[in-house]
Amino acid sequence: MKYTGKDSESTGIPDRYYRGGSAGAIMQLNGVFVAKVVAIKDDTFQGHINVELIGHQVVTEKDNDDVRRQYHRVRRLMNFGGSIQDQGYSNQYGMITHPPAPGSEVLVAFTGADQEGFLLGVLQDAGRAGQIPGIPAGELAEGGQTTIGPSLDAGVAVSNTTKKVRHPVSDQLAIQGLGLDSVRGLTSSGSRRESPINLFGFNTPGGHSFVMDDGTRNDEDVLVADKNRAAGENKLMRWRSKGGAQILINDTSNIVYIGNHAGTSWIQMNSAGDIDVYSESRISLHSEDDFNLYVGGTFNLDADNINIKSRGSEGIKIENATGELNVHSARDIKLTTDMNGHIKARGNVRISTDGLIDLNGPPATAAIKPVTQNLTSNTTVKKSVAGRVPEHEPWGGHTEEQSNIAVQAPSSITNKTAKDYDLNNLQSNKSHSYDEIKPQNVNTNKNSGLGSVEPDGHKMLNPRTGRGWLRGRGGSL
Repeated sequence: MKYTGKDSESTGIPDRYYRGGSAGAIMQLNGVFVAKVVAIKDDTFQGHINVELIGHQVVTEKDNDDVRRQYHRVRRLMNFGGSIQDQGYSNQYGMITHPPAPGSEVLVAFTGADQEGFLLGVLQDAGRAGQIPGIPAGELAEGGQTTIGPSLDAGVAVSNTTKKVRHPVSDQLAIQGLGLDSVRGLTSSGSRRESPINLFGFNTPGGHSFVMDDGTRNDEDVLVADKNRAAGENKLMRWRSKGGAQILINDTSNIVYIGNHAGTSWIQMNSAGDIDVYSESRISLHSEDDFNLYVGGTFNLDADNINIKSRGSEGIKIENATGELNVHSARDIKLTTDMNGHIKARGNVRISTDGLIDLNGPPATAAIKPVTQNLTSNTTVKKSVAGRVPEHEPWGGHTEEQSNIAVQAPSSITNKTAKDYDLNNLQSNKSHSYDEIKPQNVNTNKNSGLGSVEPDGHKMLNPRTGRGWLRGRGGSL
C-alpha cells in the first residue's frame, strides 16, 4: 500500500487509521472512501483493480505496473450471479462488465478485517455522462457545418461543451443513410435529457449499446433543457453495435427495424402490417419441403430475367380462375415439347399473323401487358410493375413522421437550457474519417483535489465533480 505514514484525517471521508496503535502506526482501513482508479490489469484474472484514496496525500508517478499495483487492491462486485457447486465441477453464472478506466472516480469500502477493499460503484463526472446509455445526438463541431450526430462527451477540462466531438457510430449512420433519421438512426437516449431520467440502459467503451427508453417527458415533475419539448418521443428499445448494426423496436413510430452495419440490407415492419425488405445484393430462400406463398391482393414480380424450373414429375400447373391469361413478348414466343402438343378451347381458336398461315381466321386479340407504375418516392428504381420497392436508406417510401431530437442538458455549471434539434435546419450528416478513440492516459496525474484533473487558476470549480477544489488539503473552496 502507498502511504505517507502520517496519522492524519482525510478530507470529507472516514478516518483511515485506527487511533489505538502507536503514533504514526498504519492500521487497517474501515469505512467508505472516494478513490481514483490507477490500475485495472489483474494478474489473478479476477477483475481486481488498484485505487488511490483521494485525500491521502500520496504524490507519486504511476509510470509502471509494479508501482500501480502497490496502491489499494479492490475487488469488484457483481450485481447478479452465483456458483452452483457439485462433485467435480462448479457451475458459475452472473454478469460481468468492463472495469472503470484508470482516472475514473469510484466509491470503495473497507471492512476493517483486511486491507482488500470492495468496489461499490463509479462516480460520474459532473456535467458529463450524457452519452450514456444510447450515445445520443449532439451538435458536431467540424468543417463549419451545422449538423448533429452521435457524439462523445466533452473532456473534463473543456469549458465550452455546446459543440461536441463526433462518435464513430456517427460515421456508420451516415454510411447507412440514417444520419438525419430521427426514427431509425439518431436518438435522444442520454442521461442528461431530463431529470429524473426516463430510461434504462448501458453502453460499452467501444460503442455497443442497449437502451430501453420510456420516451421524452415535459411536465411539472421533470426538468428539461428545452421548455417547448414534445412529450412521448423516442419511446423505444434498441440494441446497436459499435459498427452500427441494430435491432430497433420504436413504440413512438410503431415499427420494428433491423439493419446491418453498412445499410446494405434492412427489414422494417410497421403497425399497418407492411413488411419492407431491402438488399443491395442477393436474397436467397431455401426450403427442404413445401414453400407456400398466399397473396390476397396482387402478386407483382419485376426482374431483369426470370427462370422457372420444375424438377418433379407433376410439372407446372397455372390456373387463372376468373380473368384472362395474357402473355406478351417483345420478341419471339417459342413453345417446344418433347412429346405431344395440345390446345383445347370450349370456344373459338383464332390465330393471326402478318405472314401466311394455313389456318387464318379473324384477327387475334393482342395480349395485355402489366402496368408499369412510377415510383416517385424512390431514387434508383423509378418505374416498376411492383408498387412498392424498398431501397438503400434514406428511402422515401417510409411513412413514419420525423420528429425533433431532444437535446441533452449542457455540461455548463451555470447554464442548463438548450433547444432541441430540428432536423429540417441541419445539413447532411456525411461520413467522416476518424482515428480510433482511446482513453487518455491519466495514470501520471497527481492527486490534485477531489477529482482527477489538475486545478485551473481561472476556474473556481472542479469540472469533474462540480464542487470546489481542495485548498491545502484542509477544506473545499
